[in-house]
Amino acid sequence: MRRFIESPEFPIAEINKKSEKEKGPARPPYWEMVFWWTRKPLIGARAIIAGSLLPEDIDPKRFKIAIGLNENTPHRVNPRIPPQWEEHFKGKKLLDPFAGFGSIPLEALRLGLNVTAVELLPVAYVFLKAILEYPKKFGRALAKDVERWGHWITEQLKNDPEIRELYDEDVAVYIGTWEVKCPHCGRWTPAIGNYWLARVKDSKGYKRLAYMVPEFDGEEVKVRVVDLNKIFIEVSKAKVKGNEIVFEGKGFVEKVKKAIAEGKLKAEDVKIEGEKVVFKVPEPNIEARKSQLTCLACDNVIKFADEEGRHYLQKPKGKDVDFYVKFALRRYHEGDERFARQRLLVKVKVKGRDLEFEPATKEDNERLWRAKEKVRELIEKGDPDVPSEKVAYYQLQPPANFPTLLYGMDTWSKYFNPRQLLTLIKIVRLIREVGKRVEEEKLKEGWDEGKAFEYAEAVVTYLSMALLRYIDFNSIVNHWTISWLFPNQTLASRGIAMNWNWCDVYFNAEMTGTLRRFLRAQLRALDYLTTALSLPQKSLVGEGSVKVLQGDATSLNLGEKFDVIVTDPPYADDVPYTELSDFYYVWLKRALSDSDGKKLIPRFHKTAFFKKIGAKWVEIKTQWQEFAKREVSLNPGRFMNEKKRQEIAKKHFQDLFSQAFVAMREHLKDDGLLVTYYAHTDPESWVTLLEAGWKRAKLQITRALPLSTESETSIVKRGKLSLDTSIVVVWRKSLGKGKIDLQQLTERINEKAPRSAQLYIKHGYKGLDLLYGVMASILEEVTKYSEVTSPKGPLSTKEILERHVYPATIKGIVEAMAEAKGEIRSSEALFYSAYKVLFGNASLGANDIILLNLATFTDAKSLVRNGILKQVSSSSKKEFKLYSPDLLGEKAFNVKEFQKFLKDKGLNPQDPNPKSAVDVLHLLEYYSLLGRDVLKEKVEVLRKRHASWVDEAIAMATLVSSYYKAVYGQMLSPLGEVIKADERMIEQDLRKDGHYEVVLMSRLVKAVRGGGI
Repeated sequence: MRRFIESPEFPIAEINKKSEKEKGPARPPYWEMVFWWTRKPLIGARAIIAGSLLPEDIDPKRFKIAIGLNENTPHRVNPRIPPQWEEHFKGKKLLDPFAGFGSIPLEALRLGLNVTAVELLPVAYVFLKAILEYPKKFGRALAKDVERWGHWITEQLKNDPEIRELYDEDVAVYIGTWEVKCPHCGRWTPAIGNYWLARVKDSKGYKRLAYMVPEFDGEEVKVRVVDLNKIFIEVSKAKVKGNEIVFEGKGFVEKVKKAIAEGKLKAEDVKIEGEKVVFKVPEPNIEARKSQLTCLACDNVIKFADEEGRHYLQKPKGKDVDFYVKFALRRYHEGDERFARQRLLVKVKVKGRDLEFEPATKEDNERLWRAKEKVRELIEKGDPDVPSEKVAYYQLQPPANFPTLLYGMDTWSKYFNPRQLLTLIKIVRLIREVGKRVEEEKLKEGWDEGKAFEYAEAVVTYLSMALLRYIDFNSIVNHWTISWLFPNQTLASRGIAMNWNWCDVYFNAEMTGTLRRFLRAQLRALDYLTTALSLPQKSLVGEGSVKVLQGDATSLNLGEKFDVIVTDPPYADDVPYTELSDFYYVWLKRALSDSDGKKLIPRFHKTAFFKKIGAKWVEIKTQWQEFAKREVSLNPGRFMNEKKRQEIAKKHFQDLFSQAFVAMREHLKDDGLLVTYYAHTDPESWVTLLEAGWKRAKLQITRALPLSTESETSIVKRGKLSLDTSIVVVWRKSLGKGKIDLQQLTERINEKAPRSAQLYIKHGYKGLDLLYGVMASILEEVTKYSEVTSPKGPLSTKEILERHVYPATIKGIVEAMAEAKGEIRSSEALFYSAYKVLFGNASLGANDIILLNLATFTDAKSLVRNGILKQVSSSSKKEFKLYSPDLLGEKAFNVKEFQKFLKDKGLNPQDPNPKSAVDVLHLLEYYSLLGRDVLKEKVEVLRKRHASWVDEAIAMATLVSSYYKAVYGQMLSPLGEVIKADERMIEQDLRKDGHYEVVLMSRLVKAVRGGGI
């Protein structure tokens, strides 16, 4: 029996729209418990699970209501399954072997299923217990105890004499950096990566502008704060360009002069030019990529150092040198503090709803250094609460995810200044104390030992997650965000970067980034989760069960089979979870274990942090040492000692990926569905996916659809698109039809592709939805068979995809839309038409465009050379756009501007020499601007030399314009009724969304049809 997810009626466009919203301001509260790199939208997971269990012929409208798709924010309401559908959910079993942060199992529980969630890494395993098990088991009482004991921890810290002498309670954040002793003048110079303190803007202009200015007083470099909000009543009229702040008007000049006279501002801070006032924010004095630091005391450039600390302005031949700052920090971390030290620059105070910036004082810095002595004592006596575990050092080859290793930060304790470290250790010990007190309290209330222990485990797990969230915002590799005015995360990217303006955050301040705030976040999360999992109502909510297991997805042996397996497997080299989440692991292990002062002792979640060897429990030092090579991911660093580690890592990933698919197949019922999320970054990933699912696990693809998981994917109305989105692939156990001859297969897929495209177009599919719908229908045909043969032998998966599946997909879509089949034949015209239909005026990354190139037998370089593609600037990577009139904007309708566009492409409209049907299309669009008679005359001239290209150009214009007319011609009212738009409305909407060439194409087609051309 086919399922609803396999039907074209499955409402993917509406699911994506709600998913996009969920990744923005309507985020599920439990996402704020602790940061995790991938968190899939809940409505997407809910829709996929429900669609995988319900039969194909259900009423789509009832489906939308049942899963809450008609709600403004679906994840905030529990699904309401009609009684007639309960048989499809009740007692059904779901497995997620890569459960991650729990989106899929959470939604499966809300649908009343019996859920098994598996994770390899201890950190993720503990998080899953907190998300799935404890709220369902203990309910709302948990939130009250987490709140009570969280308050107890903050009160204990506030009253701790050591903490009180290290922090001022009225300071929320200290912004600090590293100082290096200048090899030229011998003075200490701070390395400041950003002098801005506040650059906050809204729709009305700037709201907050403040920055630092360095000053040298002959002894040391000090910092002064220039806060323009204190000088001007409001700064909304400021213009900021780069590092210059400009105000214009006589009134501003007078305010500045007054501020200088009152001592609020120094004359050197500002330049007055007539009625213009210019403030210059200093440029950063460190450029790590250029291996350069400028001394703020003597203004000399600091470049390189050898291992003895000798300075060089240029790299000497035959001598091993490194950036002086790297050398200095490495020495600091080895215990030699002659070359580098930590320094506080600015302190941030919360004043009502505003912030106040003040320079850090000598006393502030002395308190920071005072904590160093206390930490040194702990380290010298070998206190196990100091996280001395090694960071994954193999990352040095290369240090892609941990550039911090190059600065000597090779153990986790080195990612915190001494004051932060001391505070975090105290919080760990307080959490341990809470665990003991909660357990004792429950035993006194008459609970049995097992339940009391588990309840105490639950409470301290949430307190520990608040600690981890605080740690993420409170390290020496985070940074101050000048646009949001709070500390940013350490783990904000797919690695841990070196930052020069780090934040030391006071635990009890009323600001984002503090322990106080993150304890509150746990309460909001618990309220959400208990409502989602245990609220009694007339639905299946609370009916199901959950098992959270720590296990290896490549070698599952669960002893049962599942109705549906839905999972989000790792994507090759996406995120090195094992190594990065050690940042959490070393602290989580301490908070949830006990200590005898010499070593950690197992307590809560002991199998996550200790392994039993004989009769002894042995501590698992780090995840990377224990689990890295078992994690399904591609990380060449893990094979550092191998000669061909890139190739070895790739094969290792592919083997584990395939083993995971085989294991999933073994746990799938014969009529069950396996549904996998997969991040499509390039066509190579499809080869890996098919090798694992089709070739190794003997599964058949029945559907593929793009699901919005990370960002908006509305193709028609976006100015930019990346194919880096999750493709949901639906698999079934293959019927095993044996081999098929290539010629037979080609006939079948060439016949099937346009039919599938017509079906999906009929159901309103467009863009990526259409592309992957058609591709899946072709793959369904391909994966019915075990092998595709040809006279030269069996075809590889790569050959099947690149030479047959991709071309058939694009040709099928074009053929389904074209009024006359076969009119668009040339590779360039096919590429141009497919790009327009699937991606509109979006820009594509270099990897993203490969699929289109393969499908149309083109290549990006030739298309650029022939004026069909244009490379556009991007801050991070190569991007391409169609070289089309859309690049002109509204000027596309201006004859002179269009003429210039053609000449830039090497086309003279008076005596054209086109190189392709695309050139002819652009010429015809230009001639149509000159009137029907001119167009008719020029078409006749062009037909004499390029008849086939003229026909192809008109076919392209017809195909694209009719497609967009259909898309924009039907709009849904708020009540869901279809409203037909007239041509004027359609043109207005097309122009509004930047589809200027589509308007030109439409006018061209109208002129051709109406003028007998």
